[in-house]
Amino acid sequence: MAYTLRFESNAMQQDNRIRQFLEQLAVFGRNVRRVARAEVEETRINELRQFYGISQRTFGRAMDWADNDFDQQIMDVQWDWKGEEGKTRRRNGQVVDEPRDIVDTGALLRSKQRNNINGSTTEFTWTAEHAEGVHDGYVSKGGGTNPARPWTQPTLEDIDEVINTIFARRAQ
Repeated sequence: MAYTLRFESNAMQQDNRIRQFLEQLAVFGRNVRRVARAEVEETRINELRQFYGISQRTFGRAMDWADNDFDQQIMDVQWDWKGEEGKTRRRNGQVVDEPRDIVDTGALLRSKQRNNINGSTTEFTWTAEHAEGVHDGYVSKGGGTNPARPWTQPTLEDIDEVINTIFARRAQ
């Protein structure tokens, strides 16, 4: 079965709040100039407009990072698997021991599809028939237990830090 992972963010709501705040700030600046005849630098307010859409751009960049990281997790030699005497002959003929990557024929890696539903929702699906079994583990027809290799977990553990880093860079 396929394996699907969905990311949802409130980026559009955050960007709307930022836009509303900046519009209010611009109105406030105009009123101060008009009423108090004070000089408020319009350029300062215009500089803040770079923050329009920052949450959605940050989310998009984080999804780009996740897209690459998912592939890397599949290809990294990091997965334990206790085959006969610690070795396994893959369908592609390669004999591997542990730790190992989880690439055999490459079907799982090639099956990844990314669907950017909107600026705040992205879905990744691995359509390979064996995707869910590799990710979550499974019992074979012969009764053998095959371990879970949850390649999405390290990415999920790091995504908040990645988002914070991207956001901080853009806010400077």
